[in-house]
Amino acid sequence: MWCLRPWVSTVIRILTVLLIGYIAWGTVHSPEALWAPGHLSRHHADLKKCDLCHEAFKGATNDKCLACHSAKVFQTRSDVATSQFHQKVIDDQQSCLACHTEHRGVLANITRGTMHNPHGEFIFRATGASSCSDCHTMKAGKNKTQQGLLQNAMVRHLIEEGEGAHQLGKFATCLKCHVGGQLDVEEEDD
Repeated sequence: MWCLRPWVSTVIRILTVLLIGYIAWGTVHSPEALWAPGHLSRHHADLKKCDLCHEAFKGATNDKCLACHSAKVFQTRSDVATSQFHQKVIDDQQSCLACHTEHRGVLANITRGTMHNPHGEFIFRATGASSCSDCHTMKAGKNKTQQGLLQNAMVRHLIEEGEGAHQLGKFATCLKCHVGGQLDVEEEDD
């Protein structure tokens, strides 16, 4: 069996103490920068302190979620099906984290397994929309969600702004013209 030379052992101890000291200092002085795995979504971007959602040594908990997203909030701000679904989750004490995630970026979808957004997150930046329902009606059909396009100012503006390019059924291909999610249209070479 080999053994470390005394000076190597001393260096390892010093480095360990320094690392623990740095982690302790960072935890006190800048916990968000040290521990946050990524930026919050647009839905929670206004939250400034980790402890609004997280409990020490437990992470995000239902109690923290329900402090802002109570059953009453779901009843007043959601459609009946969404409200009933969340009421059952709350009553059954199921984990909010089973369906929701965070720290994936400002434009990330925080609900797992939701319908694919054919526009990507670009449409939210381009229009200022905060959810699909800003432009679409969503109705549960027999086997899937059926959607329709609203006739509101946001949708009319998109159609008019594109001078014909923004036609019904064409919005899902926005990245063909808006290269890399840029808001300006790239000119094609003739």
